Amino acid sequence: MTVSLGAPPRASLPAAPPPPAPRPAPAPDRRLGIVAIVLSATAMGAAGLFGRMATPDGAVLGEALTLGRMAVGAAGMLVLLTLTRRLGQLRRVRLSGSVVAGGVFLGLSLATYLSATVLTDLSRAVVLHYLGPVVATVLARVVLKESITRLDALSLGTAFVGMLFAAGLVGGSSAGGDQETLGTVLGVTSGVFYGAALLCYRYRSDMPSDVRCFWNFAFGAIATGAMVVVTQPDLSGMTPGNWTWAAGFFVVCGLFALGLLVVAGKHLRAAELSGLSYLEVVVALMIGALAFGESASTPAVFGSGLILVAMALPMLAGRRR
Repeated sequence: MTVSLGAPPRASLPAAPPPPAPRPAPAPDRRLGIVAIVLSATAMGAAGLFGRMATPDGAVLGEALTLGRMAVGAAGMLVLLTLTRRLGQLRRVRLSGSVVAGGVFLGLSLATYLSATVLTDLSRAVVLHYLGPVVATVLARVVLKESITRLDALSLGTAFVGMLFAAGLVGGSSAGGDQETLGTVLGVTSGVFYGAALLCYRYRSDMPSDVRCFWNFAFGAIATGAMVVVTQPDLSGMTPGNWTWAAGFFVVCGLFALGLLVVAGKHLRAAELSGLSYLEVVVALMIGALAFGESASTPAVFGSGLILVAMALPMLAGRRR
């Protein structure tokens, strides 16, 4: 009797591997965000000093200096991406409207703020510029539905009240200059643009910080470059000393300060970013007193203390969570 074994069984083909799952966005690191915003605000507080020392008497060069600030920042980030072999990320990472708008708004904000520091008191310009965090927090609540805890509101409110005292708008006076009206308008404009930029940083948390920094500087340079074309500032009065201060301004208040601001925006909520960023006001007031002889009145000291208290509240909130 013959037993037919039949054809040997066909080996089953291995199943195709499933497509890789999209990499989730990294979790926010609050400690990194807090360190980044403290260092950024400290360097940003020195912008008035660098801007005034880089500007010849009677000139208003906010747009030109901010263009240099943004261009040097973009070049620095390009070198960093090249050295770390991450230049290809610029091509692979998708751009979006929030990235473009963030750079444009920040460039416009810093250009108008720097011009305001020349046209009016440094303390007044800083106060008006820091309408931005308030605008950002309100917009984050409306647009992003981001929650604002009682401690967040207390921190932001305390910082804002302290800022008014520190600038002499409550319990004091701010003399201003001959062109104070224009300086005030530019200060308010800078605050609105700054708030819009801070809101844009809450989008695209998946984008690497170094890539986001490069595009932030690049689009900021494009926006301020357009302003330079329109205003055509006169740089003929710049001395070697002015250029030296301008170079320091480009690096310290540009590449360093604004790069860290982008990092902080990825890791902190809008309310936390807003409260901690008010450190810039204290730094600017200290520089105004030490470098330009602006008096530190009792209300100003009291206001600075309130700002420091407000800065500590987001940290307390993190510990409670």
